[in-house]
Amino acid sequence: MILRAITFNMCHGQGLDGKIDVKRQAEFLRKFKPDIIFLQEIDMYTQRVNKEDQIYRFSKYVGLPYRSMGINIKYKNGFYGDGLLCRFPIEYSTNYLMPLIDDTHEQRGLLHTKISFGTTRLNLFSVHLSTNEEERILAVKELVRIMKKLPTSELIILAGDFNVGVIKTGNHQYTFNCKDSFQEYDILNKHLDKINNTEDTWFSSSGSGCIDTMFYSRNISAVHFETIKTNLTDHSAVLVEFNI
Repeated sequence: MILRAITFNMCHGQGLDGKIDVKRQAEFLRKFKPDIIFLQEIDMYTQRVNKEDQIYRFSKYVGLPYRSMGINIKYKNGFYGDGLLCRFPIEYSTNYLMPLIDDTHEQRGLLHTKISFGTTRLNLFSVHLSTNEEERILAVKELVRIMKKLPTSELIILAGDFNVGVIKTGNHQYTFNCKDSFQEYDILNKHLDKINNTEDTWFSSSGSGCIDTMFYSRNISAVHFETIKTNLTDHSAVLVEFNI
């Protein structure tokens, strides 16, 4: 079967026009008929989104009834983290907090959700890695440790905002350092395949780069991928079709 997956950093619903509107983001992605959406930067009940449950709203308007959310931090009287939306019932979901080298850095997480259809079990990992390179490397090593515990017969799709090459230069200020290779990807490539997307997926006044992508286990294949440009957040979405 062909499975259509999208990864999307939704920036708590905020578009480049400054307007926060989860409904318009969800209705935009719905046109691409996804079966799974990996989400990053979701708010739940925070003041800045008027106490909205964003993953519920996104699920409703994109037309994917099953959802899970990993809460990484408490923020503005609510919560903030990553999510997963799916057409198929969720069998299992848990969120792992990733290592920090400095307690003042933002806590990052790894949302692991398992679904099944027929005899197939598919493990879905939604990630939003740190803007600190050392923490990113520690996180992918932890991810590999988690994946190694899974039965070899089960499938894996890993997607999200990997922040490779991103450097924090100030408060909410970042730039991108392009390199021929990234250690984070090299570690993951020993265990998973990666789509070969190279178009910029993140845009800011101080830099841009290709930091959103997907990896997948070698018992499935990616038959198509594309970058979906939008001004509804500061990231493009990435769509991949998998032959499961």
